Amino acid sequence: MLPGFLAALLIVGAGCSDSKNTAVPSVAKATPTTAPTVTSQMTQTTGVVISGPNAADYAYEPGDRRDPFAPIVSRENKLSGKSSNLPPLERYTISEFKMTGILWGGFGYKAMLEGPDGKGYFVHVGTFIGPNRAKVKTITQDALVLEEKFKNYMGADDRREIIINLRKKQEGM
Repeated sequence: MLPGFLAALLIVGAGCSDSKNTAVPSVAKATPTTAPTVTSQMTQTTGVVISGPNAADYAYEPGDRRDPFAPIVSRENKLSGKSSNLPPLERYTISEFKMTGILWGGFGYKAMLEGPDGKGYFVHVGTFIGPNRAKVKTITQDALVLEEKFKNYMGADDRREIIINLRKKQEGM
């Protein structure tokens, strides 16, 4: 162990010399560059100072991109006024209704929905349901198909198909 320590001491000692032969590498002087011009403007209405390179020339153009701060899902109130003026089927959301039965005969298919108020409602093809006015598209022996129009995240009109299946009677009941 002692010979290893002495060898390390000799190597470190040999590296340090008393000669004043230390050369400093030459560094090229940096030429000063002109900083970009910064302009400041104060808006008259809000008093906010806008500063930055060429602030007067800057204008945001979104193109076909959506506004990142706008809500993704927006509800439109097609019927202005109180909800008490709406028909009972349009006061509640679609998920609040329970389909209790489907009737058919010479008049075609009709579905019976139970609302959250406990009342029963008969619907046929063309009836509007819910605050977004989903339209009954078709009624089959075991399902009710609704078509709902809405605005997607880009603001374009889109359609969604909602299928409400008739629950089968459970065994033992």
